[in-house]
Amino acid sequence: MSSLATPPVVPHRKNRYPLWLAWMGLGVLTGLLAIGIVGDFSRPLSDGTDTDQFEYVGYVFIKNLTLWPWPYLHLLNNQTFYPYGINQIFLDWGFERDYWYAFGYWLFDGPGPYLQYYYVYTLLLTALGSCALLTARYGFVKSALFGLAVSVFNMYATWKFPVHMNVCIDHWTVLCMVATYRLLRDILDRRPLSLPFVLGWVWLHVQVLGQELAYVAGYALTFTTLALPVLAWGLWRWYASATAPELKSTQANRAILANPIFRGVVKPDPVGALSWLMIGLILVSLWLYLPLTIQIAFGAWAFDFAEVPLAPLWSNPARLLIPYLPGLHPFDREYSALIHDAYESFGQGSPGLGLVILAGLGLWQLRRRVALWLPVVLMLVLCLLYHPTLLPTLKLFPWFTYNRHGGRASLVYPVLFGLLALSVRWPRHRVGALVGIGVLGLLGAEWYTAYRLRSSVPTPMVSDDVLHYCAVIRQQPGVAVLDFPFCTVGADGIGRNEGLCPYYQQQNAVFTFRRFYDKKGVGQYFGRLHPDQIQPFLRDNWPRLLAPGHTFTDADWRFLDSFLRTNHFAGINLYPDLLTPAQLAGFYQRYGPPIAQTRFPEAGRVVFVPVADL
Repeated sequence: MSSLATPPVVPHRKNRYPLWLAWMGLGVLTGLLAIGIVGDFSRPLSDGTDTDQFEYVGYVFIKNLTLWPWPYLHLLNNQTFYPYGINQIFLDWGFERDYWYAFGYWLFDGPGPYLQYYYVYTLLLTALGSCALLTARYGFVKSALFGLAVSVFNMYATWKFPVHMNVCIDHWTVLCMVATYRLLRDILDRRPLSLPFVLGWVWLHVQVLGQELAYVAGYALTFTTLALPVLAWGLWRWYASATAPELKSTQANRAILANPIFRGVVKPDPVGALSWLMIGLILVSLWLYLPLTIQIAFGAWAFDFAEVPLAPLWSNPARLLIPYLPGLHPFDREYSALIHDAYESFGQGSPGLGLVILAGLGLWQLRRRVALWLPVVLMLVLCLLYHPTLLPTLKLFPWFTYNRHGGRASLVYPVLFGLLALSVRWPRHRVGALVGIGVLGLLGAEWYTAYRLRSSVPTPMVSDDVLHYCAVIRQQPGVAVLDFPFCTVGADGIGRNEGLCPYYQQQNAVFTFRRFYDKKGVGQYFGRLHPDQIQPFLRDNWPRLLAPGHTFTDADWRFLDSFLRTNHFAGINLYPDLLTPAQLAGFYQRYGPPIAQTRFPEAGRVVFVPVADL
């Protein structure tokens, strides 16, 4: 028998208990666990680091979006890097997230806890959607466990909330990969395909464009790219077997050949309401996401980063063997020094040892069905071996052009290992059953340990005092606010070495607070920054003014006076903890006393000095 031979299809028996009750239980369990992860829904997210970035991107989105005749972002502006201006192309876009935030901002007239609710929605959709796609092929119990593994027990993703929300939102990517795998199995098993399902599969590929482009969406597109040759091969064999001369005489095959649509590959149902609904969803999603995707992709590719070195941020595949158990998980033991990789977050490099073992068992039991496991294993190899500089395997695909951290593939490890684990059959003999119980016990212990740790971490919120401070600034005349010192920097290091961000740790996110006071700003952090974009700051000698402890000369003050007056600034955010007493006294003497003060997370004390009357 060929190693690609297809076994007979065995339909799952219908469960006797009410299936709707099981579905309700899965939804309630996922929702409660998701709420436990988020914790606080009272105010906008803020911690003075990357957490603030994603609400800020939503704010920029609503301020610069036009919808007709198709969505377009006006990214060439001076809302930051004021008054010089910049192309905002390298913000961490996630279009569905940004639409969600923009809608909440418009509906409630300002910032709010919109992204917390969005995250709960994504976890619910991931768990329930995955289970729905798989239940008909693998039964409810397996499918429900898979749904939990790729949502609330995706350790890497849940620990990325809210600090890296760009790489913790993956619901459409997960559903797209699962739907592709189901399509692959159905074709290899020669199950007639329903038109609504095929259209839904197409729709999911459009939906992934609404997620983070440089990382998250790319994994779904990569899996489909790897699966397409196998899908085509499976369709060809199916078609060839139905049209073989020795088979044409049977009544079943005559019925297949009579079908004008793919000769029996697609069910001969007429295009009904569900199919038209899917066609409508495809068109709406194309309108919402495709123009913006094209704009961002081609805008980013216009920059040449060949001279900008990439950091060797990779994740050692040996992390697959680390169990998430007390005393052994990465918070209790430091593994980077031993395995020499760049550790970024809990959950990096592994979905849990229990799931890895189950995937290994599933792969062994599936070993003869090469066509079914080949795309999954090939993608795992590409992700596990990826090194941004030494072995950039993922950069075979254009959507990973700006992928700078190998550990972020951990986002889809629960999906890939989970798909292999679905094929595990419960052993019939006692020893095998005991081993199975042990592996399931390990899986449950890891899930419990990781969730207990995650739910104990409070979600950072902006304080009422900061909101009051920003309300005062919002009321002042003038179009912009100067943070001094400010931070102009990219995650790729551009700006930092040039002296444009002397206090990176404290100030890389202070620009995001302008979403609360709605004025332009001078500094900004980008995920990637091109050297050409900071030239105006270097031309005006800002690194000298920003240097810690710099003593201002009369010429410096005259430059600052002219800069503030000519560009209609409302005032200055001064950071006393980052200035010398002499510098602070010089600002007060020159521009007057502050009218408001607060503490920004990470940056410390901040006071507002109005300068509109200069």
